[in-house]
Amino acid sequence: MERMRQTLAMPLEGSSASLLRLLQQLASADAQRRGAGQAVLAAKGCTWVLVKNRLTFSRFPAPGERISVETWPLQGRFSLYPRHFDIFDAAGENVAHVESLWAVMDIESRRLLNAEERGIEMAGVENLPFRPARRIQLDEGGERFDFTPDREQIDENGHMNNAAYLDAAEAHLPESLRGRALREIAIDYEHELLPERHATLRVLPGEDHCLFEATMDGKICFRLREDFFPV
Repeated sequence: MERMRQTLAMPLEGSSASLLRLLQQLASADAQRRGAGQAVLAAKGCTWVLVKNRLTFSRFPAPGERISVETWPLQGRFSLYPRHFDIFDAAGENVAHVESLWAVMDIESRRLLNAEERGIEMAGVENLPFRPARRIQLDEGGERFDFTPDREQIDENGHMNNAAYLDAAEAHLPESLRGRALREIAIDYEHELLPERHATLRVLPGEDHCLFEATMDGKICFRLREDFFPV
């Protein structure tokens, strides 16, 4: 089965979180047409979850801009399932490339599992070398903020939606970086952020980048890095 391609409008909100939500929807639609959608997994007591996201922009799409998005899965390895996206503008120029890494989680135990053990298969379009992105590293220090995921940020899996992590980060982006053009976004999803539970966000800004780390109950839940084009 070939890559899926859709032409649609960039959300008017125009944020990185809104773009990530759009990509989630397309990934879900493509998995469904390949026979491994959420309904199929739910019937087997499991669900898709994101492990990593890496987004690289030549430019960030404007709010309401018409874009075409291609998405396709690569061959899964070690119970991990890579999925890529390419984003094109109306002139056909590639404005962004996204590499994401997915896994299957047991709904009851909340543990990752081998999908094939549940009879779940999704053949990849390409069988490329498996090169998972390195884990995001943070130095000590930074400023800390308290936050509590609210119900609106919780998805059908019962935890804070991965796109909402970008909302949390955006709320604490230093003033010196606001309005700057995004060059790269990297996110590592470590543990679930649960509803109405206290969490702490650590923020470490740099000249052209900012790092974020969220913890809950002493566990790192996510690490996020945003890099911006120089002024």
